[in-house]
Amino acid sequence: MAGGKDGARGPGAWLKNRPAGGAAGPEPGATHGETRRQKAGGGRRAQTMAEAADKHKLYMEAVQQPRKEVKNLDAIYHTLSARYPVREARPLSVDSGQRGWRRHAMVLREDFCGTAALCAEWVRTRSSPDRRAYGVDIDPSVICYGREHVLDGDGASRVQLVCGDVLEVGCAEDKDGDAGIPRADIVVAFNFSVCYLGKRSELVRYLRHSLGNLGECGLFFCDLFGGAEATQSQISRVCDHGSFKYLFRQHGFDVATNTVQLSLGFKMKDGSVLHDCFTYRFRVYTICEVKEAMLEAGFDHVSTWISVRARPDSDYERGSDDGTGGADDADADDDDDDDDDDDAGSSSRDGFGTFVELRAPMEMPDSFNAYVVGVKAPRASRL
Repeated sequence: MAGGKDGARGPGAWLKNRPAGGAAGPEPGATHGETRRQKAGGGRRAQTMAEAADKHKLYMEAVQQPRKEVKNLDAIYHTLSARYPVREARPLSVDSGQRGWRRHAMVLREDFCGTAALCAEWVRTRSSPDRRAYGVDIDPSVICYGREHVLDGDGASRVQLVCGDVLEVGCAEDKDGDAGIPRADIVVAFNFSVCYLGKRSELVRYLRHSLGNLGECGLFFCDLFGGAEATQSQISRVCDHGSFKYLFRQHGFDVATNTVQLSLGFKMKDGSVLHDCFTYRFRVYTICEVKEAMLEAGFDHVSTWISVRARPDSDYERGSDDGTGGADDADADDDDDDDDDDDAGSSSRDGFGTFVELRAPMEMPDSFNAYVVGVKAPRASRL
C-alpha cells in the first residue's frame, strides 16, 4: 500500500470548506481514567485531534494520488491507442459517432470509487463537456461523502456517482443497465481493489464485466502491489505528512490463500492516534495471474507498467521532501498536448519511481506497484 502526498494540489484542492466529519467527544460511558481526568480538569476534557479528525480526508491526503494517476491514465491511453490503430473507417465509439480511438480519453468509469477523488480530478483536468466520470461503489456512506466534500464547482455536473455492486452495475446500452452509465474509454479499479476478489473465478467474472463496460476502443486499468516484501509479516512504516503521520501495518501473510492483512492509521500532532481506522484483507495476485485472467475474460492485449520503490525502508520516514509533487504540471484543456508523452509520469514522493512499461524479464524487487492494463482493441485490428 503506497502512501504519498500529491503536492500543493492534493485532495484539499477538492474538499469543500466544511467542518470535518470526525468523531464526537467522549461518550458518557468513558473509561474511569477519562472520568478522573475530566473531574481533575473541572469538567469535560478537550477533544483530541484524532477525535476531531476526518479519516477520509486523511486517507486522501496520505494514500491517494489522483493528479498523478490521471496523468498516468492519459499518457498510457495515448501510448496504447497509437499501438493498436483502426485500419478501416467505421464508427466505433458508441456515444459520439467517432471513428476508432479518441484523441484523448474522455469517459472514465471508476469502480470501487470510494470518495470519488479520482473522478473529481478526471473532470478537473479538462474543461470539455465530453470529459465525464462515473463512479461506482457499494458503500453509501463514501458515496455521500464524495458528493458532499469532494465534488464541487463546474466539474461536479460531469460526475455521476452510483451506489451499487460493481459486478452488477452495467451500461445504459445493456438491456439490464439502468444506471445511465455509458460505455467508457477507460475503466479503472484502483487502490488495489481487485485484491478484494479473493477467488480467481470472481476476478475473471469482474474482468469480463468490465470488458463489457468499455467502448469498442478502451482500456481497463487495475493496480497491484507486490515484491518480496508483500509476503512478509509484521511490517510497519511511518510517513510524516507534517500535520499528521500516516501509519501502515502489514500484520500477517497466509501462504495457503495468498492473502495479507493490512491496516492504516494516523497519528496527530498532539500525540493522539486513529488506530487501524482502515483495515483490509487482500489477495496478493501476481502480475502473471491477472494478465492470464484478463486474456481469459476476453481482452485482446495486456500491457504492464511497473514502478519500483527505490530502496527498502524499514521506517519509511519520507515526509520531509519538498512535497511539490505535480506542481509543475499545467492544467490541461482540450487543445493541450502535454499528455502526449509516452512515459506515464512519476508515481509520488513515497519512494516509488516512474511507471515504465514492463517488456522484458525482471528480477523480483523488494516492493513494487504496477498497472495491469487490458486492451479492448478496435474490431478491425483484431482480424
